[in-house]
Amino acid sequence: MTEIALTAQQRSFADEIAAFFDQGPMSAAVAAYHDADPAAPDRTDALRAAHRVLGARGLLAPGWPSAYGGRGLGPVETALVHRELVRHGLPDLLFVVSVCYAGNLLLLAADDSVREEFLPRIASGELTSCTLYSESGAGSDLAALRTRAEPAPGGGYRLFGVKTYSQATEHARYGLVAARTAPAGDTPHQGITLFWAPLEGPGVAVRPEPCLSDHPFSVVEFDGLHVPDAYVVGAPGEAWPLLNAALAVERTGLEAHLKLRGWLDTLAARIRASEAPVAPAAEAALADLEIRVDAGGFLAWEQIGRQAHGELDHVGAAMSKWWNTEQARPLVRLAQDLGPAADPPGAAPGSRPGDWYREAPGLTLSAGSSEIMLHSIAGAHLRVQTADAAAGELDDAAAGFRRRLRGFLAAEFPDLVAAAAGAAVAAGPDRGPGDAWAALVRSGAVRLTLPTGAGGLGSGLADSVVAAEEFGRVLLRAPYQDTVAVAELAGAEGPRRTWAERAARGALTAALAAGPAGLRGAGPAGDLPLLRGGTLTGRATAVPHADTAELLVVAALPADGPGLPESAEAVLVAVRRDQPGVVLDREDALGLTDLYTVRFRKAEVVADGVLTGVGDAPFAALLDRYQLRQAGYLLGLSAQVFDLTLDHTKRRRQFGQSIASFQHVSLRLAALTARLFAARTLIGGLALRHDRGTVDPARSAAALALVADLARDTTADAVQLHGAHGYTLKAPVQRFYRHAAVESRRLGSPQELRAWAAAHWLPGS
Repeated sequence: MTEIALTAQQRSFADEIAAFFDQGPMSAAVAAYHDADPAAPDRTDALRAAHRVLGARGLLAPGWPSAYGGRGLGPVETALVHRELVRHGLPDLLFVVSVCYAGNLLLLAADDSVREEFLPRIASGELTSCTLYSESGAGSDLAALRTRAEPAPGGGYRLFGVKTYSQATEHARYGLVAARTAPAGDTPHQGITLFWAPLEGPGVAVRPEPCLSDHPFSVVEFDGLHVPDAYVVGAPGEAWPLLNAALAVERTGLEAHLKLRGWLDTLAARIRASEAPVAPAAEAALADLEIRVDAGGFLAWEQIGRQAHGELDHVGAAMSKWWNTEQARPLVRLAQDLGPAADPPGAAPGSRPGDWYREAPGLTLSAGSSEIMLHSIAGAHLRVQTADAAAGELDDAAAGFRRRLRGFLAAEFPDLVAAAAGAAVAAGPDRGPGDAWAALVRSGAVRLTLPTGAGGLGSGLADSVVAAEEFGRVLLRAPYQDTVAVAELAGAEGPRRTWAERAARGALTAALAAGPAGLRGAGPAGDLPLLRGGTLTGRATAVPHADTAELLVVAALPADGPGLPESAEAVLVAVRRDQPGVVLDREDALGLTDLYTVRFRKAEVVADGVLTGVGDAPFAALLDRYQLRQAGYLLGLSAQVFDLTLDHTKRRRQFGQSIASFQHVSLRLAALTARLFAARTLIGGLALRHDRGTVDPARSAAALALVADLARDTTADAVQLHGAHGYTLKAPVQRFYRHAAVESRRLGSPQELRAWAAAHWLPGS
């Protein structure tokens, strides 16, 4: 699934290439590749033949100008071609290295004569190329290059040195070579020059270096290879800015995402086709991997979209590359653990878990290892070496709305905001629930997503997720999510219209029982109240704000009554709190005392109080929205405690330096901020999907589980990195730690959420 909004022209292009792959010469070329003997040379020939079929239609390099064999399109169209290659089981390494890496850099900076001679040949599939940067001892650190280029008598240069660990080189006739033409200047990366070098003839030798995967490395030895002056790419001695830009282009994470998406879809399809039982734990792990791969898709396609607008986001690219490649390890391990169901006899090479297992480590190494990505994030984004420097701003489409919300919160809840920022607040950070609710009504947040016909503003879920995130940052506890969910369900028409109207005015509040048995009605029958004769008997646990809400909304099992035949299917019902038969018992969850066990003793359901059946479309939409808003709240909580921790580790000095600069701490912080960015991108993307009509509560349940785990990890790390001070009750981080424990279980534990997601949605479907 494409994770960016395509233009009409791009959708048309996507349809064209999908059809092209499925018919005519391209379909035959794909079949020829899969029919070829994996061990025979003709398999590589078959792959190159498929590239030539694409090239003949201008589809191998569609982003290049037509004069160079492309279609004059852009990065999005190139990514769509990439997706089809992977979907049809064609190895993408040759395409990625020859077209996307080497070819694009030539397009960016090569001499006109080089572009005119070579780009059309690459775009047609006639010529393949590679990149030759790494050496023994100079992988990610290109400042340590030893390969040198010396001026040659009569013009040009001669190359001397050894390049290692390059891939797709055995098929390449030319390569981009990084070599020193001068000693390092003011910075260690000065003096590096980029060359377009032939890989055949005197002065160069290529030998294979087998590795774990099916794509061998090569060692390339240069011993005086002559390269003409015109084959210098960019200015002599100034290659680093070009290489740095190229790395941002390479690190979109798309290559890894497409691979993992294909692997996971294949794995899920085989499980569906197998009669072997799958353990519940494995099913939950599949649901978790599905949402992680989903998040990687949002990240990678966002980077492609930015490139299409001429933007290079080095930090965002590093986060996307790190996140996407790091999902390979749990995926291939699960595939191995599932055994025969995942690896049937006769599976095509490249589609077996054993093949994935061998390839997975390479994903975390290509274009910079995971540690290099984290090092880049820690330095360029978190600025861990500078105590008084704030972290850099990441791309945020909701930045303006977020600033307005923060201004409102600072004005209405100064103590709450100050306490969340770490200030000592003598009177305590909490306000009365009535005051908090009145302030939220004044802000317009309650009306945000309600229909205009009921006095609402008619905005999308994406906006209210941002609002929930900002409320989570200051640990604001008010019946916002519950009331809005009930009012949205009531709508602007029908018998419950007045509920939505009153909620928009702040005159109605609701509390939803979303605890262990939950809104889903998925627990044993004894966990849910019984609806009989229009009255409710039973109990609901962990209900927030039940002491102040006018309506209590719970899932119940219908036993009889008009329109309620005996059924195991649960329904959502509403009762008034202030009536006989409703008893509240306060729960103390880690010191947070606005949770209640509600006992119903033949409590009367309000008029028109049977809202929807659990499993019906209105309920699915409610659950989808509720889960994503709760994920937003947890994201805000996590982001704020992370900011507190980053600030503390920069200021806290040990052994003569800030602890943020310790490598283990800096990489730990970088991994947390990358996880936060991935989670925010995922939740925002799912909210936009909802606004566009895709309601998927099972997917949002898996997303909520991911964010809940992140909240618990971030707050636990915060307490640890604050040291003994973080353990004291005057430290703000311990409040976030306690809130995370409670809020991460509001709709069920992460394990329960994943189990429910797995039962209602098989990954890959």
